Amino acid sequence: MTSTSALLNKPLRTRVCPILRTAGFQQVDARHAWSWRNDFIWVFNVRAVGAYFSGVTGWPPGSVCVWLGVYFAFAPRTSGLKTDDQGRLRPAEHLCHMRSHLECGLNQAERTRTLANRTERDRTDIWWVDPNGGNADEVAADIARSLAVDGLSWYSRVSNPEHSLALVEGQHDCFSKFTKAALLARHLGDEARWQKYDALAEAEARRIGHSLDRSTWLAL
Repeated sequence: MTSTSALLNKPLRTRVCPILRTAGFQQVDARHAWSWRNDFIWVFNVRAVGAYFSGVTGWPPGSVCVWLGVYFAFAPRTSGLKTDDQGRLRPAEHLCHMRSHLECGLNQAERTRTLANRTERDRTDIWWVDPNGGNADEVAADIARSLAVDGLSWYSRVSNPEHSLALVEGQHDCFSKFTKAALLARHLGDEARWQKYDALAEAEARRIGHSLDRSTWLAL
């Protein structure tokens, strides 16, 4: 019997992959894509919720979230980062410095009304995929729409280091914020903000008992 993932992969290749390629993603398959853009690496990932999440919430395990990531190629490299056959960094989405997700635009109420938890019924960050794959094309078409309307513009915005720095500065204070802001400020040549966030990162590292090694910052 064909798996739900396989049933969804075909329309994803038909609907979503062409948009990614047109947008300049050089490495594309049904669930993953990467685009190398000088100082930034764009990462696209379609991820199934899986059996455990399904058992807890009631969403079918083949239902998917779509994650977007932008990795700072100017950040110091750390162990565990994979490369492709051309030696290009190929970070996983969860390792990216800037992360976001696509929103479902489908009316899924007839399906989600069976879920016991009201919060789960109201979610818009998951596409319900029927176990038999009967709505796979509809799901893929809506993912393509959301990518074209919202996803590509998000990639462009956060690949502007000034815009990314402003976004990071608006986040709650923590070690991750300070290290990302320091990396961006250093990349921009903004000495004042670099020194500010470097000092804040060092102070926060001491407070939380974290070892601060500027040569291996991976600001997650």
